Amino acid sequence: MLTAVDLFSGAGGLLLALKEAGYQTLLSCEINESACETHKYNFPEIPLFQGDIQNLTEDKIIEYTKGTDVDLVVGGPPCQGYSMFGKRRFINTQGYDPQEDPRNKLVYEYIRVVKILRPKYFFMENVKGFLSLDNGQFLKTVIQEFEELGYDNIKCEVVCAADFGVPQQRYRMFMIGNRVGKPVNFPSPSHYPEDSLFLPKYTTVGDAIMDLELLGPEVSNHVPLYHKSVVAERMSYVKEGDKLNVEELPEHLAIATRVDSKTGKVRNYSHIYKRLHRNRPAWTMVPGHNAFPIHPTLNRTLTVREAARIQSFPDHHVFTGTRQEQCIQAGNAVPPKMALPFFKQILHDIVGQ
Repeated sequence: MLTAVDLFSGAGGLLLALKEAGYQTLLSCEINESACETHKYNFPEIPLFQGDIQNLTEDKIIEYTKGTDVDLVVGGPPCQGYSMFGKRRFINTQGYDPQEDPRNKLVYEYIRVVKILRPKYFFMENVKGFLSLDNGQFLKTVIQEFEELGYDNIKCEVVCAADFGVPQQRYRMFMIGNRVGKPVNFPSPSHYPEDSLFLPKYTTVGDAIMDLELLGPEVSNHVPLYHKSVVAERMSYVKEGDKLNVEELPEHLAIATRVDSKTGKVRNYSHIYKRLHRNRPAWTMVPGHNAFPIHPTLNRTLTVREAARIQSFPDHHVFTGTRQEQCIQAGNAVPPKMALPFFKQILHDIVGQ
């Protein structure tokens, strides 16, 4: 059985994919307390380093892995320094150097662990804004760091989750590298936006969640958020697959507006009233209960379980912590079904050497 180490584990999206692909995970690392509790509940057999990755020393890594050779290191270093928001805000700041930005240090921690373990392959996930930070210079620097460790074969692309059967138009950067002297292969998409002779059509929100209303309380994390009557009534004005048109609201449901002092734009918060369409994939799930979209047919936002289904988590995967912590875990995760074909491809390429 091939071995793996999972960094920045979060709720365990990559762990689920590793397990299904046939890897033995020797070590996971996560700092968030509620995410660690979720890990312990769902993966009691996988050793967990709970704490800052900067404190995961070489001695501790050897202790956890028992000196076993590692085939694959995976992880998605948190992206505060190079989210699209961060890019817009900081990239043109005079003297700004992304390599010195403390919010980017976790990328270098990931590289440090790869240097210690020297796996055959590494897999790094991040937001697509990673590619354009500092006009692409940060990406070049990161690739150069890996190349200096002997990872001469590296492939980096933006991948859409819907192309691999996830009911969500979620775009992420996947970077895969190896030091085994072989080209890096990305798997071909398994789904297609429209009807095709060769591939099934995209999985939709309806495919993923519409049966949940028929299931009983045995389904975990499926408790709707309470909404005030005025909020629920506003939701009733949002058409399926659309966002709220504030001009259509009656006076008693009007939303207060404010002018952004920096941009001068009028904000009415209509963006938080967006309803999914049951016959389409969802747009990107983002963390936080206020950010989850409205159910296709019900006047409430998604439950944690509905969001988890859209993220391709199985129902047996339980999210622990407060409701908001559960929402953040589900929204931040890498969809397991998105990562799975990549891990299978890596396994195939290693075994086939």
